[in-house]
Amino acid sequence: MIQTPVQTYDGVVAVDTKMNGLEAITAVYYLPGPRPAIVDTGPASSLEHTLAGLEAAGVELDWIVLTHIHLDHAGACGHLSERFPDARVVVRAEGAPHLVDPSILWASASRLFPDMEQRWGQMLPVPEDRITAVSADTTVADLGDGRHLEAVYAPGHARHHMALWEAGSRMLFPGDAIGVFLPGAGAFRPATPPPEFDLKLAIDSIERLRLLGAERMYPTHFGPVPDVDRAFDEGAVEMERAVAVARHVIEAGGGIEEIAAALATARPPTSDRSASERLDRASSDHLNAAGIHRYLTKPPRRA
Repeated sequence: MIQTPVQTYDGVVAVDTKMNGLEAITAVYYLPGPRPAIVDTGPASSLEHTLAGLEAAGVELDWIVLTHIHLDHAGACGHLSERFPDARVVVRAEGAPHLVDPSILWASASRLFPDMEQRWGQMLPVPEDRITAVSADTTVADLGDGRHLEAVYAPGHARHHMALWEAGSRMLFPGDAIGVFLPGAGAFRPATPPPEFDLKLAIDSIERLRLLGAERMYPTHFGPVPDVDRAFDEGAVEMERAVAVARHVIEAGGGIEEIAAALATARPPTSDRSASERLDRASSDHLNAAGIHRYLTKPPRRA
């Protein structure tokens, strides 16, 4: 039997998907109650670990709620919608067509990852009539006992990105809006992938989420942050710093590879090889460099 670590934090169950065979990179958060939900699904390649963790918790689901449709967050959505046929799938409207037909999303990701099947597994479609497509900040999932998940639009990482907010417990699931914080890593790393990273939108999203007054925060990568106020501050600072580093490289004539090297050099060194490897899987310098390079060099939109 597959053994998957399951940790409970003040009523939130974090299932470690063991993405790419490494622990503590990507969490699926299970919210128990009369109408239980999960936030994000992990990749399809981690499905066995995710199911083992959920079934160990005795899970049935009313809701599968996605922060966004990137493969590490939504790749197993079609598989889990089959396993839990009564669950509604909640996603931003911009991402909904890619759940119904994943082919374009898969083709786009294939330009970034040469090892798609090994890394991400097979992404199955979700029937359109199972999907609730969200286009406004509103309640999206009734958990029962007076608890609700509310969508808060949070673009910048991607235009199909939203955070989830449970006001009664002052609990926030920011997805990748603030960045990546892994146990043992000690600091936030920005998550700035192509093709839609936008610094201004990302900073605006961080400030919008800050105003909610969260007391607990659970980024998908990974687990509860120890200091919510610091998370907002550090997430914004590190994102702006990464863009400044990239801008300097581009002005000197460098490209994506040079930006990636500069991002790695600009960070304080770490002696924890495990944390470093896990960070690279969750938010690699090369992927971040590609996203920032596109942001800084793409032609401005025409009015």
